[in-house]
Amino acid sequence: MMKNVDLKLLMIATFRYSLGRRTYMPYFITQLIIHNYKIFHKEDWKRFIEEIYDDCNLGDSCNIQTWNNFTDFCKDKLNELECS
Repeated sequence: MMKNVDLKLLMIATFRYSLGRRTYMPYFITQLIIHNYKIFHKEDWKRFIEEIYDDCNLGDSCNIQTWNNFTDFCKDKLNELECS
């Protein structure tokens, strides 16, 4: 069985790979991260947001919408953690 830390690192690497891709990967990885949100910490959510904002090419319009939706989710999780 994979440890949470290994799964987390794998998802972060896949997230980075997916930035700018014009495939199903942005949607797939964002949904996987959302489904496993409990293994991520405040700094992870900040980093996801920063990396999305820093990427100049987020892909096609459907991918851009995926990244925008994921950014909103990250901001919500970050706010939850800061308020707790």
